[in-house]
Amino acid sequence: MQTAEQLIIEAGLRPTKARLAVLSAMIHSHKALSHTEILTALQGVKEIDRVTVYRVLDWLQANALIHKISTDDRAWKFQLNAPVRRYKAVETASDSAQLNHHGLVSNHGHAHLHCQNCGTVLCIHELAAHIPPAIFATYQVSQIEISLKGLCPDCQQATA
Repeated sequence: MQTAEQLIIEAGLRPTKARLAVLSAMIHSHKALSHTEILTALQGVKEIDRVTVYRVLDWLQANALIHKISTDDRAWKFQLNAPVRRYKAVETASDSAQLNHHGLVSNHGHAHLHCQNCGTVLCIHELAAHIPPAIFATYQVSQIEISLKGLCPDCQQATA
């Protein structure tokens, strides 16, 4: 697994203490994180407050290192973008139009599992959007969202 510093430098960007802290928290999480969850993970890190985290999240998203996931409660969750090699669906010339200059899929086009009980959001990279090439030839796609909603294993076990 790459470090936050490696990801930022490989993208040709400048790492800062705040960027490294936020991205590291995301790298070490097995699920998408909300702003509040990131802030909680960074408790005790000096010079990082809620506004700084918002700015860093915006910067990470603008530079295609992370993506935003909308949730039912109108809060955003954030997840690290996966390198292209982890996307089985990115194979055709039309799909490569989704790649940015950092080699990441900017219109992430994979599915998300949303637990309707605890709010956990997980990315499923094996389930990706298969969009006909004609769509990209005629329509400028800015975002792709695929959501599967239900109960995560922990919540299923708790209700059993």
